[in-house]
Amino acid sequence: MVAYVGATLNFINGHQACRAIYPAAPDGCYKQPMRRRPFLIAACGLLVIVVTLSLSRDEEYGRTWLSWLPGQARHSFAHAPCGIPVHFALSEVDPRFGFDRLTVMTALVEAANLWQGFSEAVLFLESDHPRAMAVSLLFDQRQASANTRRSLRGGLERDQRQLESDQEMLRQWGERIASARGAHERAGEELARRVRAQERDVASWNAGAGSRTEALRRALEAEGAALRLELDELERRGRELNADIAAYNRRAEDMRERSEEFGTRIAQYNQASSAAAVETGRYSYGGAEGRRIEVFRAESFDELVWVFAHELGHALGMGHVEEAGAVMHALRHEGAGPHAGTGKPTELSAADRAALIEVCGPSRR
Repeated sequence: MVAYVGATLNFINGHQACRAIYPAAPDGCYKQPMRRRPFLIAACGLLVIVVTLSLSRDEEYGRTWLSWLPGQARHSFAHAPCGIPVHFALSEVDPRFGFDRLTVMTALVEAANLWQGFSEAVLFLESDHPRAMAVSLLFDQRQASANTRRSLRGGLERDQRQLESDQEMLRQWGERIASARGAHERAGEELARRVRAQERDVASWNAGAGSRTEALRRALEAEGAALRLELDELERRGRELNADIAAYNRRAEDMRERSEEFGTRIAQYNQASSAAAVETGRYSYGGAEGRRIEVFRAESFDELVWVFAHELGHALGMGHVEEAGAVMHALRHEGAGPHAGTGKPTELSAADRAALIEVCGPSRR
Protein backbone atom coordinates (compact mmCIF):
# COMPACT_ATOMS: atom_id res chain seq x y z
CA MET A 1 0.00 0.00 0.00
CA VAL A 2 2.87 2.36 0.76
CA ALA A 3 4.52 1.71 -2.59
CA TYR A 4 1.25 2.43 -4.38
CA VAL A 5 0.83 5.79 -2.59
CA GLY A 6 4.40 6.69 -3.41
CA ALA A 7 3.83 5.93 -7.07
CA THR A 8 0.75 8.12 -7.03
CA LEU A 9 2.67 11.02 -5.56
CA ASN A 10 5.35 10.63 -8.18
CA PHE A 11 2.72 10.66 -10.89
CA ILE A 12 1.16 13.86 -9.48
CA ASN A 13 4.51 15.56 -9.23
CA GLY A 14 5.34 14.57 -12.79
CA HIS A 15 1.97 15.82 -13.98
CA GLN A 16 2.49 19.21 -12.37
CA ALA A 17 5.95 19.46 -13.88
CA CYS A 18 4.56 18.56 -17.26
CA ARG A 19 1.92 21.30 -17.04
CA ALA A 20 4.63 23.77 -16.13
CA ILE A 21 6.55 22.90 -19.31
CA TYR A 22 3.49 22.50 -21.57
CA PRO A 23 0.80 24.78 -20.19
CA ALA A 24 -1.20 24.63 -23.41
CA ALA A 25 -1.59 20.89 -23.45
CA PRO A 26 -5.30 20.01 -23.53
CA ASP A 27 -5.10 17.62 -20.64
CA GLY A 28 -1.87 18.67 -19.08
CA CYS A 29 0.70 16.36 -20.59
CA TYR A 30 0.54 12.84 -21.96
CA LYS A 31 0.04 10.23 -19.22
CA GLN A 32 1.21 6.61 -19.39
CA PRO A 33 -1.70 4.13 -18.95
CA MET A 34 -1.92 2.43 -15.50
CA ARG A 35 -0.99 -1.18 -16.25
CA ARG A 36 -2.00 -2.39 -12.74
CA ARG A 37 -5.69 -1.59 -13.21
CA PRO A 38 -6.72 -4.71 -15.32
CA PHE A 39 -4.84 -6.99 -12.93
CA LEU A 40 -6.58 -5.50 -9.90
CA ILE A 41 -9.99 -5.85 -11.53
CA ALA A 42 -9.34 -9.53 -12.36
CA ALA A 43 -8.08 -10.24 -8.84
CA CYS A 44 -11.15 -8.64 -7.29
CA GLY A 45 -13.45 -10.65 -9.57
CA LEU A 46 -11.72 -13.90 -8.66
CA LEU A 47 -12.04 -13.06 -4.97
CA VAL A 48 -15.79 -12.47 -5.36
CA ILE A 49 -16.19 -15.85 -7.13
CA VAL A 50 -14.27 -17.69 -4.40
CA VAL A 51 -16.29 -16.05 -1.62
CA THR A 52 -19.56 -16.83 -3.42
CA LEU A 53 -18.64 -20.48 -3.88
CA SER A 54 -17.50 -20.80 -0.28
CA LEU A 55 -20.87 -19.56 0.96
CA SER A 56 -23.03 -21.47 -1.54
CA ARG A 57 -24.17 -25.07 -0.90
CA ASP A 58 -24.49 -28.10 -3.04
CA GLU A 59 -28.17 -28.77 -2.41
CA GLU A 60 -27.88 -32.45 -3.35
CA TYR A 61 -25.05 -33.29 -0.97
CA GLY A 62 -25.55 -30.60 1.64
CA ARG A 63 -21.95 -29.36 1.45
CA THR A 64 -20.24 -26.11 0.60
CA TRP A 65 -18.32 -26.21 -2.64
CA LEU A 66 -15.02 -25.62 -0.85
CA SER A 67 -15.62 -28.76 1.21
CA TRP A 68 -14.86 -30.76 -1.94
CA LEU A 69 -11.28 -29.44 -1.99
CA PRO A 70 -8.53 -31.79 -0.75
CA GLY A 71 -8.03 -31.66 2.98
CA GLN A 72 -11.52 -30.30 3.65
CA ALA A 73 -13.91 -32.23 5.95
CA ARG A 74 -16.93 -33.52 4.10
CA HIS A 75 -20.41 -33.58 5.59
CA SER A 76 -22.94 -35.87 3.91
CA PHE A 77 -26.51 -34.80 4.57
CA ALA A 78 -28.12 -36.07 1.34
CA HIS A 79 -28.30 -39.57 -0.07
CA ALA A 80 -25.33 -40.65 -2.17
CA PRO A 81 -23.62 -44.04 -2.54
CA CYS A 82 -20.99 -44.17 0.18
CA GLY A 83 -21.51 -40.48 0.95
CA ILE A 84 -19.58 -40.68 4.18
CA PRO A 85 -19.47 -39.87 6.94
CA VAL A 86 -23.23 -40.20 7.34
CA HIS A 87 -24.28 -37.71 10.01
CA PHE A 88 -27.15 -38.97 12.15
CA ALA A 89 -29.15 -37.79 15.14
CA LEU A 90 -31.53 -39.69 17.38
CA SER A 91 -34.96 -38.12 17.01
CA GLU A 92 -38.36 -39.37 18.25
CA VAL A 93 -38.43 -42.47 20.49
CA ASP A 94 -41.99 -43.51 21.29
CA PRO A 95 -42.05 -44.82 24.89
CA ARG A 96 -44.50 -47.56 23.91
CA PHE A 97 -41.58 -49.45 22.40
CA GLY A 98 -40.38 -50.03 25.95
CA PHE A 99 -36.88 -48.61 25.33
CA ASP A 100 -35.39 -45.44 26.80
CA ARG A 101 -33.23 -43.15 24.66
CA LEU A 102 -29.98 -44.47 26.11
CA THR A 103 -30.91 -48.04 25.20
CA VAL A 104 -31.89 -46.99 21.68
CA MET A 105 -28.65 -45.05 21.21
CA THR A 106 -26.68 -48.05 22.47
CA ALA A 107 -28.37 -50.27 19.88
CA LEU A 108 -27.71 -47.67 17.17
CA VAL A 109 -24.01 -47.43 18.05
CA GLU A 110 -23.67 -51.23 18.09
CA ALA A 111 -25.30 -51.41 14.67
CA ALA A 112 -23.01 -48.69 13.26
CA ASN A 113 -19.95 -50.45 14.68
CA LEU A 114 -20.82 -53.57 12.68
CA TRP A 115 -20.09 -51.63 9.49
CA GLN A 116 -17.35 -49.47 11.00
CA GLY A 117 -15.40 -52.58 12.01
CA PHE A 118 -14.87 -53.38 8.32
CA SER A 119 -13.84 -49.88 7.22
CA GLU A 120 -10.86 -47.67 7.93
CA ALA A 121 -12.84 -44.61 6.87
CA VAL A 122 -15.30 -42.97 9.25
CA LEU A 123 -18.73 -44.15 8.09
CA PHE A 124 -21.08 -42.60 10.68
CA LEU A 125 -20.99 -39.57 12.96
CA GLU A 126 -23.51 -38.48 15.57
CA SER A 127 -24.40 -34.88 14.77
CA ASP A 128 -26.65 -32.08 15.97
CA HIS A 129 -26.77 -30.54 12.51
CA PRO A 130 -30.37 -29.78 11.45
CA ARG A 131 -29.86 -31.75 8.23
CA ALA A 132 -28.38 -34.83 9.91
CA MET A 133 -30.18 -38.09 9.22
CA ALA A 134 -33.02 -38.40 11.76
CA VAL A 135 -33.42 -41.80 13.44
CA SER A 136 -36.87 -42.42 14.98
CA LEU A 137 -38.94 -45.16 16.59
CA LEU A 138 -42.52 -44.67 15.38
CA PHE A 139 -45.34 -46.57 17.07
CA ASP A 140 -48.18 -48.10 15.07
CA GLN A 141 -50.05 -51.40 14.82
CA ARG A 142 -46.85 -53.27 13.99
CA GLN A 143 -45.29 -52.48 17.35
CA ALA A 144 -48.63 -52.85 19.11
CA SER A 145 -48.82 -56.42 17.79
CA ALA A 146 -45.21 -56.94 18.78
CA ASN A 147 -45.99 -55.76 22.31
CA THR A 148 -48.87 -58.23 22.46
CA ARG A 149 -46.62 -61.04 21.27
CA ARG A 150 -43.93 -59.97 23.73
CA SER A 151 -46.49 -60.08 26.55
CA LEU A 152 -47.70 -63.49 25.40
CA ARG A 153 -44.14 -64.70 25.13
CA GLY A 154 -43.49 -63.46 28.66
CA GLY A 155 -46.50 -65.47 29.88
CA LEU A 156 -45.31 -68.52 27.96
CA GLU A 157 -41.82 -68.21 29.39
CA ARG A 158 -43.23 -67.87 32.91
CA ASP A 159 -45.53 -70.87 32.45
CA GLN A 160 -42.70 -72.88 30.92
CA ARG A 161 -40.51 -72.23 33.95
CA GLN A 162 -43.36 -73.29 36.24
CA LEU A 163 -44.03 -76.37 34.12
CA GLU A 164 -40.37 -77.36 34.18
CA SER A 165 -40.27 -76.84 37.95
CA ASP A 166 -43.39 -78.98 38.43
CA GLN A 167 -41.99 -81.66 36.14
CA GLU A 168 -38.80 -81.80 38.18
CA MET A 169 -40.86 -82.04 41.39
CA LEU A 170 -42.91 -84.85 39.83
CA ARG A 171 -39.74 -86.66 38.81
CA GLN A 172 -38.37 -86.51 42.36
CA TRP A 173 -41.76 -87.59 43.71
CA GLY A 174 -41.77 -90.57 41.39
CA GLU A 175 -38.28 -91.54 42.56
CA ARG A 176 -39.41 -91.41 46.20
CA ILE A 177 -42.44 -93.60 45.41
CA ALA A 178 -40.26 -96.11 43.59
CA SER A 179 -37.87 -96.22 46.53
CA ALA A 180 -40.73 -96.59 49.04
CA ARG A 181 -42.38 -99.30 46.95
CA GLY A 182 -39.14 -101.25 46.78
CA ALA A 183 -38.65 -100.98 50.54
CA HIS A 184 -42.26 -102.04 51.16
CA GLU A 185 -41.91 -105.07 48.95
CA ARG A 186 -38.68 -106.14 50.65
CA ALA A 187 -40.29 -105.65 54.09
CA GLY A 188 -43.30 -107.71 52.98
CA GLU A 189 -41.10 -110.53 51.73
CA GLU A 190 -39.11 -110.57 54.97
CA LEU A 191 -42.28 -110.53 57.09
CA ALA A 192 -43.79 -113.36 55.02
CA ARG A 193 -40.64 -115.46 55.57
CA ARG A 194 -40.85 -114.94 59.33
CA VAL A 195 -44.59 -115.71 59.37
CA ARG A 196 -43.97 -119.02 57.55
CA ALA A 197 -41.22 -119.92 60.02
CA GLN A 198 -43.48 -119.09 62.96
CA GLU A 199 -46.28 -121.15 61.45
CA ARG A 200 -43.93 -124.15 61.14
CA ASP A 201 -42.92 -123.80 64.80
CA VAL A 202 -46.59 -123.65 65.87
CA ALA A 203 -47.43 -126.66 63.76
CA SER A 204 -44.56 -128.57 65.32
CA TRP A 205 -45.78 -127.58 68.79
CA ASN A 206 -49.25 -128.75 68.00
CA ALA A 207 -47.95 -132.07 66.64
CA GLY A 208 -46.15 -132.67 69.93
CA ALA A 209 -42.74 -132.76 68.36
CA GLY A 210 -39.86 -131.68 70.51
CA SER A 211 -40.06 -130.10 73.92
CA ARG A 212 -43.49 -128.77 74.87
CA THR A 213 -42.54 -126.46 77.69
CA GLU A 214 -44.68 -123.58 78.93
CA ALA A 215 -41.92 -121.11 78.11
CA LEU A 216 -41.85 -122.26 74.49
CA ARG A 217 -45.61 -121.91 74.24
CA ARG A 218 -45.54 -118.36 75.57
CA ALA A 219 -42.66 -117.48 73.22
CA LEU A 220 -44.59 -118.78 70.22
CA GLU A 221 -47.68 -116.78 71.21
CA ALA A 222 -45.63 -113.60 71.73
CA GLU A 223 -43.88 -114.04 68.38
CA GLY A 224 -47.25 -114.54 66.67
CA ALA A 225 -48.66 -111.36 68.27
CA ALA A 226 -45.59 -109.34 67.18
CA LEU A 227 -45.85 -110.67 63.65
CA ARG A 228 -49.50 -109.67 63.51
CA LEU A 229 -48.59 -106.12 64.65
CA GLU A 230 -45.86 -105.90 62.01
CA LEU A 231 -48.30 -107.15 59.41
CA ASP A 232 -50.82 -104.50 60.42
CA GLU A 233 -48.10 -101.82 60.21
CA LEU A 234 -46.98 -103.08 56.80
CA GLU A 235 -50.56 -102.98 55.56
CA ARG A 236 -50.98 -99.42 56.91
CA ARG A 237 -47.80 -98.31 55.14
CA GLY A 238 -49.05 -100.09 52.02
CA ARG A 239 -52.29 -98.09 52.14
CA GLU A 240 -50.31 -94.83 52.54
CA LEU A 241 -48.07 -95.81 49.67
CA ASN A 242 -51.08 -96.57 47.48
CA ALA A 243 -52.62 -93.19 48.38
CA ASP A 244 -49.33 -91.49 47.51
CA ILE A 245 -49.22 -93.36 44.21
CA ALA A 246 -52.82 -92.31 43.45
CA ALA A 247 -51.96 -88.64 44.20
CA TYR A 248 -48.87 -88.94 42.02
CA ASN A 249 -50.91 -90.36 39.15
CA ARG A 250 -53.43 -87.52 39.45
CA ARG A 251 -50.60 -84.95 39.39
CA ALA A 252 -48.97 -86.71 36.46
CA GLU A 253 -52.25 -86.61 34.54
CA ASP A 254 -52.65 -82.92 35.33
CA MET A 255 -49.06 -82.33 34.17
CA ARG A 256 -49.77 -84.18 30.94
CA GLU A 257 -52.83 -82.00 30.26
CA ARG A 258 -50.89 -78.82 31.12
CA SER A 259 -48.05 -79.87 28.83
CA GLU A 260 -50.46 -80.48 25.96
CA GLU A 261 -52.17 -77.12 26.55
CA PHE A 262 -48.79 -75.39 26.73
CA GLY A 263 -47.69 -77.04 23.50
CA THR A 264 -50.88 -75.80 21.82
CA ARG A 265 -50.21 -72.24 23.02
CA ILE A 266 -46.62 -72.43 21.76
CA ALA A 267 -47.84 -73.60 18.34
CA GLN A 268 -50.42 -70.80 18.19
CA TYR A 269 -47.84 -68.20 19.20
CA ASN A 270 -45.36 -69.43 16.60
CA GLN A 271 -48.05 -69.42 13.94
CA ALA A 272 -49.11 -65.88 14.84
CA SER A 273 -45.51 -64.67 14.89
CA SER A 274 -44.67 -66.07 11.47
CA ALA A 275 -48.02 -65.59 9.76
CA ALA A 276 -47.03 -62.50 7.77
CA ALA A 277 -43.85 -60.56 7.13
CA VAL A 278 -43.81 -57.02 8.50
CA GLU A 279 -41.69 -54.05 7.55
CA THR A 280 -39.72 -53.49 10.73
CA GLY A 281 -37.84 -50.41 9.52
CA ARG A 282 -37.33 -48.06 6.59
CA TYR A 283 -34.59 -45.82 5.23
CA SER A 284 -35.75 -42.95 3.03
CA TYR A 285 -34.50 -39.65 1.68
CA GLY A 286 -36.02 -36.61 0.04
CA GLY A 287 -35.20 -33.01 -0.73
CA ALA A 288 -37.51 -31.47 1.87
CA GLU A 289 -37.46 -34.07 4.64
CA GLY A 290 -33.87 -35.20 4.14
CA ARG A 291 -32.51 -38.60 5.09
CA ARG A 292 -34.21 -40.56 7.84
CA ILE A 293 -34.44 -44.00 9.39
CA GLU A 294 -37.77 -45.04 10.86
CA VAL A 295 -38.20 -48.15 13.01
CA PHE A 296 -41.70 -49.61 13.17
CA ARG A 297 -41.18 -52.80 15.17
CA ALA A 298 -38.61 -54.18 17.61
CA GLU A 299 -39.66 -56.85 20.07
CA SER A 300 -36.24 -56.91 21.75
CA PHE A 301 -32.96 -55.05 21.99
CA ASP A 302 -31.35 -57.63 19.70
CA GLU A 303 -33.99 -57.08 17.03
CA LEU A 304 -33.50 -53.32 17.34
CA VAL A 305 -29.80 -53.80 16.57
CA TRP A 306 -30.75 -55.91 13.52
CA VAL A 307 -33.12 -53.26 12.18
CA PHE A 308 -30.65 -50.40 12.73
CA ALA A 309 -27.79 -52.32 11.09
CA HIS A 310 -29.97 -53.09 8.06
CA GLU A 311 -31.16 -49.52 7.57
CA LEU A 312 -27.67 -48.07 8.09
CA GLY A 313 -26.56 -50.35 5.26
CA HIS A 314 -29.21 -48.76 3.05
CA ALA A 315 -27.99 -45.31 4.17
CA LEU A 316 -24.53 -46.26 2.87
CA GLY A 317 -26.12 -47.08 -0.48
CA MET A 318 -26.41 -50.87 -0.25
CA GLY A 319 -29.35 -52.93 -1.41
CA HIS A 320 -30.49 -56.38 -0.28
CA VAL A 321 -28.30 -59.48 -0.51
CA GLU A 322 -29.27 -63.12 -1.03
CA GLU A 323 -27.23 -64.73 1.74
CA ALA A 324 -29.50 -66.08 4.47
CA GLY A 325 -28.73 -64.59 7.86
CA ALA A 326 -26.95 -61.55 6.40
CA VAL A 327 -27.63 -58.12 7.86
CA MET A 328 -28.79 -56.91 4.45
CA HIS A 329 -31.04 -59.90 3.75
CA ALA A 330 -34.53 -58.66 2.84
CA LEU A 331 -36.62 -61.13 4.81
CA ARG A 332 -34.91 -60.46 8.09
CA HIS A 333 -35.60 -56.77 7.53
CA GLU A 334 -39.25 -57.51 6.78
CA GLY A 335 -39.71 -59.49 9.95
CA ALA A 336 -39.79 -63.01 8.56
CA GLY A 337 -36.40 -63.90 9.98
CA PRO A 338 -36.04 -65.76 13.28
CA HIS A 339 -35.42 -62.72 15.47
CA ALA A 340 -36.50 -64.14 18.82
CA GLY A 341 -33.81 -66.19 20.49
CA THR A 342 -31.22 -65.75 17.73
CA GLY A 343 -29.33 -62.92 19.41
CA LYS A 344 -28.07 -59.72 17.84
CA PRO A 345 -25.64 -59.69 14.87
CA THR A 346 -22.03 -59.79 15.97
CA GLU A 347 -20.31 -59.51 12.59
CA LEU A 348 -21.01 -58.89 8.92
CA SER A 349 -21.55 -61.83 6.64
CA ALA A 350 -19.47 -62.34 3.52
CA ALA A 351 -22.33 -60.95 1.42
CA ASP A 352 -22.56 -57.85 3.64
CA ARG A 353 -18.81 -57.20 3.29
CA ALA A 354 -18.97 -57.68 -0.46
CA ALA A 355 -21.88 -55.22 -0.70
CA LEU A 356 -19.93 -52.61 1.29
CA ILE A 357 -16.90 -53.01 -0.97
CA GLU A 358 -19.11 -52.78 -4.07
CA VAL A 359 -20.57 -49.47 -2.90
CA CYS A 360 -17.58 -47.86 -1.23
CA GLY A 361 -14.75 -49.59 -3.04
CA PRO A 362 -11.82 -51.56 -1.62
CA SER A 363 -10.15 -48.33 -0.47
CA ARG A 364 -12.76 -48.13 2.31
CA ARG A 365 -11.69 -51.43 3.86
